[in-house]
Amino acid sequence: MKKVRYEDMLPYEIVPARLEKAVAYLPLGGLEWHGEHMAVGNDALKAHRLCELAAARGGGLAMPVLWYGEPRVSHLMESNAEDRADIIGAMKLDPAHFVTAKEENPFGTSAEEQEEFYRKLIRHTLVQIHTLGFKAIVILTGHYPLYDWVQPVVETFNAERNDCQAFVGIEFHYDVAALGEDKIGGDHAAKWETSYLMALRPECVDMSVFQGRPADERLIGVGGEDPRVHASKRLGQAACDLIVRGMIEKGEELLEKAKA
Repeated sequence: MKKVRYEDMLPYEIVPARLEKAVAYLPLGGLEWHGEHMAVGNDALKAHRLCELAAARGGGLAMPVLWYGEPRVSHLMESNAEDRADIIGAMKLDPAHFVTAKEENPFGTSAEEQEEFYRKLIRHTLVQIHTLGFKAIVILTGHYPLYDWVQPVVETFNAERNDCQAFVGIEFHYDVAALGEDKIGGDHAAKWETSYLMALRPECVDMSVFQGRPADERLIGVGGEDPRVHASKRLGQAACDLIVRGMIEKGEELLEKAKA
């Protein structure tokens, strides 16, 4: 695959690629439990690889992942999942580090304050990418809750300028029209996310951790159809191809809006 990761490229590589297609693909993610069988960086790993594939196939450049800054006391498995005690125990973490009360958590901030910080960080990131000469910013958030915090920032960004437009979505927001709802789906470390990572970063999935254990054993921190039964690289590859096509189409659409 040709070089498309912005941070890896030299000026003489970046400039012609950007002039040919001024689309920046921005992956968002974080660090969170994704079952015993998947890398904790799944959300960002998944998003980054999809951004790379979109840039390689459709033109444009893949920007560095934004790993940090997201709220850590809301919409997080370690803090809010029903089986968070099992997750914290499996990771051998201090439960006191994941309390949600502002007065007790190590951040000294409430969920609302952390969400506002993230919105400001996203706005800064979008403006920064705009200053690098891009006219379209296609955002893929592998961690689904981030969508609700990023969407209003994107709306404001788009309203403030006409020479650069942005869009944010999770996987199935980039489905190609009329292909059916069963082609792309989302969950947490279950059928869909496991299949995506099997296709995109197979070295980050290890289903052998379940060998020799009861088939009906409850999986810690997994939400959705059982990945031991329903996940496959083939399913993930087919879905990822559609997502990439959808991302490329969205980039073209944003470029047209920026020209208007």
